[in-house]
Amino acid sequence: MAWCDRGHKGITRRGFALGAAAAGTAAAVLSGCGSEDKKVKPTSGEPQVVEDSSQIIDALEEFEGKDTGLNPVKIWNLPLGTVLFHSDGSWAAAMMAPESAQHVNTLGALSVIDGSLVTLKEDPTLGRTYGFFDVRCGSGVYAWIEIDYATRIWVLLAQQFSGGALSGEPVQLDTGDKNWEPPLFTCTGPTVIWQKMPLASGDRRSSDSHCYRWSVGDAKETEVWKSTGRFATPPRVSNGILTLTPRVRNEEGTYYGLTAVDLQSPNNTKLDQLVLPASVRPFEAVYTGEVFAFSIEASYDSAGSLGKMGTFVGREGGPYVYFSREPAAQIAYSGTRYLVKTQSAHYMFDPANQLLDSISSPDRSLGFGDYPASEGSVSTFVTYATVRDAKGIPSGVVARTFEL
Repeated sequence: MAWCDRGHKGITRRGFALGAAAAGTAAAVLSGCGSEDKKVKPTSGEPQVVEDSSQIIDALEEFEGKDTGLNPVKIWNLPLGTVLFHSDGSWAAAMMAPESAQHVNTLGALSVIDGSLVTLKEDPTLGRTYGFFDVRCGSGVYAWIEIDYATRIWVLLAQQFSGGALSGEPVQLDTGDKNWEPPLFTCTGPTVIWQKMPLASGDRRSSDSHCYRWSVGDAKETEVWKSTGRFATPPRVSNGILTLTPRVRNEEGTYYGLTAVDLQSPNNTKLDQLVLPASVRPFEAVYTGEVFAFSIEASYDSAGSLGKMGTFVGREGGPYVYFSREPAAQIAYSGTRYLVKTQSAHYMFDPANQLLDSISSPDRSLGFGDYPASEGSVSTFVTYATVRDAKGIPSGVVARTFEL
């Protein structure tokens, strides 16, 4: 593995001056990871239009490129067409494409301990007119979406999950028709969290969006949050904190508020919020317990520094660590190390130690290289990549784990 963007750089004079701010931000992140004493942060709710360059710490300019030992610990070869999703626990949900006329796709799980891949669902629960659309799992629950492409009716289902096996009966959590987008969802422990949003072009496009949660054994779902308008990013959970991006300040224009919600509080307490400049739509966001890590996939004129394309780490008032590469997937982190996916590579930046590193993609992988299966706070980072054979034909999927 090698640092492959700008070569090894020493810390610049400006980087030395900003080092205390960067280290302070990172120290706050580290102190918040895994903390059970979650505290509500003071917020103004004002849009954060950052014009002061001293509030932005540019990782590519200020940090040192260095080989930090981000090498794969385990490597497994999986069937072509396998897609992985890892949130917590020792299993990653898997969408698979078997070579069978009877099954366009199947659902399963991959052990991130020994690489065993098990099939859990061969046939849709709702019958032959339905197909599998999406899947996730936590350490105690397995959830998936089935959709009838002829009628565009979708159903979100969940079932108890443990040790790579399902138990009990599937539970229908939600359903919608052509006017409702199939939900963005995630799993954590025994809990499923999903966002029900109207299709932007459907008859219900003016309806509110809702975020719900359901845990194994619950009689019904409960509402976590409502957005007057669509959420901007998928729900992400890290260390018991849910990150959402609802619309805010609706009477003034289009504003998105990165919002951290304590899932362990009975009333879904809002712990923190960062309102982005007008019209700036985030691509991904997760809360560490002290700061937000979020990305923007387009540049917005007249929105200040927080309207630039790239990945940011910080909270209201700044400062913000900034990685100026186009984001392509969700953000994962471990302590003060942040892992981001660009179009062709994975990068790590560490504000506490002012370091940069990259993860080399497997040989003969497609143009986008490794794709992250993991999200949020992780100790084991899981990636997967479609690889080609010597003739250039896609031949399989390589899954790799990295211990952080």
